Amino acid sequence: MTVLELVVLALGAAVTALRWWDVDPARPLAPLVVRAQALVPVVGPLALLLLLRALVAGAAGPAAAAGALLAVHAALALPGWWVAPGAPDGERGRRVRVRVAAVNTWYGRADAAATAALVRRLDPDVLALVEVPPSALPALERAGVAAALPHRAGRAADDGVGTLLLSRWPVEEVADERLGSLPARGSAEPPEGAERTSDNPLVRLRPPGAPSVLVRAVHPYYPALRDVGPWRRQLRSLERWAREQAAAVPAAPFVVLGDLNATADHPPLRRLLAPRGPLVLAARRLGGGRPRTWPDVGPASAVLALDHVLVHGLHVRAGGAEHVHGTDHRAVWADLEAPRAAPDETADPDD
Repeated sequence: MTVLELVVLALGAAVTALRWWDVDPARPLAPLVVRAQALVPVVGPLALLLLLRALVAGAAGPAAAAGALLAVHAALALPGWWVAPGAPDGERGRRVRVRVAAVNTWYGRADAAATAALVRRLDPDVLALVEVPPSALPALERAGVAAALPHRAGRAADDGVGTLLLSRWPVEEVADERLGSLPARGSAEPPEGAERTSDNPLVRLRPPGAPSVLVRAVHPYYPALRDVGPWRRQLRSLERWAREQAAAVPAAPFVVLGDLNATADHPPLRRLLAPRGPLVLAARRLGGGRPRTWPDVGPASAVLALDHVLVHGLHVRAGGAEHVHGTDHRAVWADLEAPRAAPDETADPDD
């Protein structure tokens, strides 16, 4: 094993160890730590390659080190295979399907026709669009996205802070600014001294035959090189909100989806996830790892899983990631199952 390979192995071990450090944003190296944590998925394949090379070279010590590192990454990946997908087959008739999807439009660069084709192919009941500028709306409407999903919440805005929720069913927009919302209508700039944030619309919808479900589209600020504080605070705000929703009596099922600008190797996102947190990563319910969604700039180019569907009180049946021409993120989607409502829960409240 060469010196370079030993250095790569040592760096891989260091990156893996950083996965458990919920670094204080005030520390000078915090931005580098956060970026290193994003590279954790790359370390496993590198460890496998180094292990094979060490075995071929007959280098017992390096082989043992690479094997130990590979074992750690195998243990990190296995929970995604252990969890059975969705509800038992015997319960399927007692549940209502809700399909959700999310697309980061990359400041409106996502091709409207490709987005409409995705809607026709997946036939989602709810679609979250992030980084949506007002200039993108006419093309989306002409392509038929609005006709397929006529009910809307959230706002389009420039500078990557616009977020929309489109739904097949009527939605009730819930006023909640704890995750941040856009300032005065028509402006994308926060008030002086305020933290920059995207719109994070929250709606209540009622799928036919099911009790109401809360759906929240989110887009936390990215971990900037000069300051990861806003990113961490916004993910912590999401965690507090999700814990409050899960603890409510009665607790309504809810979904969080969008570009979270974080992988499951980032501690602020892991705090959201079961068993410690209130949410389940839909991709983890399906086994086989988490779909990589960014950067989607060519065949097999996506390395990081930044876009997610997170659920509480719902079963996951299927899901995946899809290419959308024009954007640097893959779309994510999930088939969810809500419990059927009791007869009195399906009655119109105005009756």
